[in-house]
Amino acid sequence: MAHEYAKIDDSTAVVTVGRELSSGGRNTVNELRDLCRRLAEEGKKRIILDFSDVKVCPSVVLGNIIVLDKRLKENGGGVALAAPAAHVAKAARIVGLNRTIPSFDSVDDAVKSTQREEDNHEPCD
Repeated sequence: MAHEYAKIDDSTAVVTVGRELSSGGRNTVNELRDLCRRLAEEGKKRIILDFSDVKVCPSVVLGNIIVLDKRLKENGGGVALAAPAAHVAKAARIVGLNRTIPSFDSVDDAVKSTQREEDNHEPCD
């Protein structure tokens, strides 16, 4: 499997996107989509995509990210990008991903942001 994930807490996971995604191979793209879909079905509301090993990103993946983000936002969550290479960040800007999906310099920054977001949304007694 080209991609790996780690659960941060009950509602957040970090998906380390495999460098094989840069080739745009259908299997690799589908694996990423299916992994993210499975995490959402398991109750993950926030998914951080670690793009630190990816140099270029096929446009179909950007479309999949938009669909995933919409699905997660229906449940009060969303997607965040972490450590995208310059080409990936530029492609995200071109398709308008940066208007709805936050991007962070590192996975740690993304995790801290999602944890602050969760703390701000906890119900008051």
